[in-house]
Amino acid sequence: MRSNSILAICAMALMFVSCEKNPTGPTGQDGKIQCSTDNYLNYVRVVSEVLANDALCVYALWEGTDNMSADDKVAAENAEFPELTAAGYGARFRNPNANDQSYPNQQACLFAMIDGCTDIATEVADAKIGEPYNNGDVYGVESWYSFNSFTDYDDNIISIENVFMGGPEETRQPANSLYAYLTAKGGEAQTAAEAVKTAIAYSHETLDAAAATGCFRDLVLNKKNGKSSAEVEDAMEAIGQLAEKLDNLKQYIPADETNAQDIIDNFVTVTVIPTYKSLKEEAALLSQKVANYSEEPTQDNLNAACEQWKKTRIPWEKSEAFLFGPVANQQIDPHLDSWPLSQINIKAILTSNLDWANEDGSSMGANTLGFHTLEYLLFSNGEPRSISDFISGDTVTLE
Repeated sequence: MRSNSILAICAMALMFVSCEKNPTGPTGQDGKIQCSTDNYLNYVRVVSEVLANDALCVYALWEGTDNMSADDKVAAENAEFPELTAAGYGARFRNPNANDQSYPNQQACLFAMIDGCTDIATEVADAKIGEPYNNGDVYGVESWYSFNSFTDYDDNIISIENVFMGGPEETRQPANSLYAYLTAKGGEAQTAAEAVKTAIAYSHETLDAAAATGCFRDLVLNKKNGKSSAEVEDAMEAIGQLAEKLDNLKQYIPADETNAQDIIDNFVTVTVIPTYKSLKEEAALLSQKVANYSEEPTQDNLNAACEQWKKTRIPWEKSEAFLFGPVANQQIDPHLDSWPLSQINIKAILTSNLDWANEDGSSMGANTLGFHTLEYLLFSNGEPRSISDFISGDTVTLE
């Protein structure tokens, strides 16, 4: 997800070390939205349902209906997802041919894998961390309502690691990895592959060091007030260098490559599809927990929804090294992960007279849906909102 800074923050006299209470509201103005409790609870429900549907969509498009469970197949066919096929996008990626403009050969498939990793490393260094930090723009910080920013960034690096090293750690197939493929070539290719492996580890290390100094939102506020963070700057530099080292790998993959089939197969079957399957499963649980909260707005139900939001966030962030194919073609990335939010449009929805019984989110823009809209509606200052603070009978007040 790419972010653009759109809101200014108030000047702060205090320097933050740990995460503190939000100094102003999320709108950057009076920070307060009042609406009916019914509208609020229906809105959180619809957003979670759309998110679950998007997660099912990207999984179904990669997996293909022939390879899905009977229940998932019925759900996908009933949803009438565009470009849904029996074999799935995964089969297309695993079978490059000269008639496929995107994947005419094995080199193109390996390039797509490397480009996906390079893109997310660049985005984390430049857009997710660099832009808000350098501009002192707290509203450019992704996942700041939940204080989940550094976790997101580290999961993005894990996404790269999974693609490069042959899959998620618990199911990894090292022999069928990009790393093994390149090191087997010896010489400069091996050196370049080792450099990427080292850069991945160092990116994790620098992010851990930055996270140990406080939440990213407050480190951005510190920067706004003249106090830099060496740890944040080290992380930016390390991840930027990782992007450069990843891009450097492509020169070692020949156009006539024919020995990379196992690497391509492993990427699809061990990394991509299981990650999207996990996202689909976690998003379904999230939708159910939000439904429980919508039907019975207790603190326990809200806490459970917030906990599941964080669990669902993990497979999504671990998929960001392969934001190509269906997730790009069907605009699922912005639908799931748009940032910054449109506070004006969110307020309009919360104060509207929508027919909630028949609302499926199709009337709402991407910047009023997805993870971050749900995050805003559920979290405040890194914790689940306090029911007693923002729900009073038939009225909700969001600050």
